[in-house]
Amino acid sequence: MVTAVLVAVAMGGFGKLSKKVAEPSMPLKVTATTDRISLSVVFPGLHTISEQMQIDTGGSKVEGLRRQWLAAGASHFDEAGLSIGVRLLNRGERRVRVIGLEVVDLGRKPPLDGTLLHLPGQGGADVFRIAFNLDEARPVPREVDKQGKVQGPFFRQQELELSKGDRDTIWVPVAVSRYSVKFRLKLSYLVGDAVRPQHVTLDDGGLPFALTAVNCPRGLRTYRRIYTSLTPRWDNLQSRLKEVPNPAKYWAPVQASLGPCPQDFASKIKQIAQVTG
Repeated sequence: MVTAVLVAVAMGGFGKLSKKVAEPSMPLKVTATTDRISLSVVFPGLHTISEQMQIDTGGSKVEGLRRQWLAAGASHFDEAGLSIGVRLLNRGERRVRVIGLEVVDLGRKPPLDGTLLHLPGQGGADVFRIAFNLDEARPVPREVDKQGKVQGPFFRQQELELSKGDRDTIWVPVAVSRYSVKFRLKLSYLVGDAVRPQHVTLDDGGLPFALTAVNCPRGLRTYRRIYTSLTPRWDNLQSRLKEVPNPAKYWAPVQASLGPCPQDFASKIKQIAQVTG
């Protein structure tokens, strides 16, 4: 709660009030959102979707459906990674220094192979600065340069500083090649000259972030059931999800242009940068 403190000052027989606003106990406001490149999801088992379901990839309906699917146990499909936007606002009086971002509450299982809802996204983030490889035993926040090349640990030699009223967004792609994962993020920051950091835990609207690697035993993308918003030749989008009659042949029209499966982390992050830049 913000408290206003009024102080009376005598000036030529008249009282002048000056206002001093106490600093919030949590001066850094932090929110997390997922980017639009991440519309496809996978359910762990056979899941039925009504063919009459209309999909408007340019409207707010998709977010409601995404939330519904995740609550029912689905995970984002790691065809293009999962891009998380960490939005920062310094609403305090003193500078804030972001000194760390880490993956917490990480759980791993085999990649999901049940029902794929394939909805290629529209657009993406402009600039990535930090990326996580969730195949690592202890994922490290790694710097990503302007060309999408993965560098060393981001916070080893730098931090992010926000002055009073400053806003910033850290776009964080995360990728996984061997597991289905659920996790949260923890951001650490210092206020003013403090030496003891404060922490904020981020999730996906109350749910953990959920991401599954592409299921590709023997190098072939394999799902028990597939619904798609693509036409059979992959040359256009259709207005509704339709079940694919033969999931084993779904990728045939683009087989020659598909990269290796699974794809290594550095190549995947560079691909995301090319798609969204």
